[in-house]
Amino acid sequence: MSAEGKRIEHMKLVARIALGLIWLYEGIVPKLFFLRGDEIALVEQCGLCFGAPATVLHLLGVAQAAMGLWLIAGIAERAAVLFATVWMCILIALVARGNPGMLTEPYGALVKDVALLAAAYIVWISSDRPAGLSQ
Repeated sequence: MSAEGKRIEHMKLVARIALGLIWLYEGIVPKLFFLRGDEIALVEQCGLCFGAPATVLHLLGVAQAAMGLWLIAGIAERAAVLFATVWMCILIALVARGNPGMLTEPYGALVKDVALLAAAYIVWISSDRPAGLSQ
């Protein structure tokens, strides 16, 4: 592998692991260990609550942690970043529906999500494509 290829591979690895760690953290810390009242209220307000809001957040946390582990493992990288990106866009829409004011907070999800999209793009363009797809 050329020096440029090694640099690209290293960038992809760093971006993928960073994405995975963020998904893992966002699943475990705020949704499993430290539930906050504003997140419980957001689940209630989004209109898609099935069961107790705390239970919904716990399930979401487990799913997000699993997404993080999938990204960190590097299995089917393109599928993982595609799934994570679509999921993130759905979460943004649900947040906007439940509490539009969260989108304008300087430390809110939208600011972080722009960086996550950039990292996902790096992984997407630098990962091997399945046979038959053009480069």
